Amino acid sequence: MPICANSRGDVLGQFFEISEEEAAQEKWFPITHALVVAKNRDGFLFMFNRWKNHWEVAGGMLEEGESLRQCALRELLEETNQIPSRIWFRGLMKLHLRNGKTEYGGLFCAYIEETRPFQSNEEAGEIVFWDGKEEIGYIDEIDRTLISYYREE
Repeated sequence: MPICANSRGDVLGQFFEISEEEAAQEKWFPITHALVVAKNRDGFLFMFNRWKNHWEVAGGMLEEGESLRQCALRELLEETNQIPSRIWFRGLMKLHLRNGKTEYGGLFCAYIEETRPFQSNEEAGEIVFWDGKEEIGYIDEIDRTLISYYREE
């Protein structure tokens, strides 16, 4: 039974609570991306994706030769200008995309002790540390679900 689906038809099918080392094994294929559920004292970090026109957690596609952790840190910095004081691997997501493909992605949790000024960029229009109550607009259903996987290390 799938965990959840978003309005575009992508499905979060399974979540595997495994180690970062186990996720690097070749049986998980293809691993294409890393996402980061980050928070500070005010709430969870979401970025407004200009291309998709909605709120989502930071993350993106793996680059050649990059580890999941390197991808997570790079994407968090590129999209939000935030540097976590702590980051830890939470597990591996199995996604069934609307185009019929199945892929895996690493999920990281992070804590941001000191918030850095946001710098608007091509992809991210703004960021918010969401308290879970305030109405901020449409948040991708999968990303909204992923914040429930946040656990302190």
